[in-house]
Amino acid sequence: MRNMRDAMKSFETALDTGTNAEATAAFRTVSAVIDRTAQAGVIHSNQASRRKSRMNVKLKAKVTG
Repeated sequence: MRNMRDAMKSFETALDTGTNAEATAAFRTVSAVIDRTAQAGVIHSNQASRRKSRMNVKLKAKVTG
């Protein structure tokens, strides 16, 4: 992924239209991108954790149905 916003959009797309496996793979990718963004100092580490947590809630809702 080029940047965090693109990664988040691809996760949302995979969540809406993809399978559970695709959404899980997209979540792993976006989590790594968010961590790298926080490590670079672009966003605060608490914000990174909050974003990942909110995406994880959405992912679990989709997977568990």
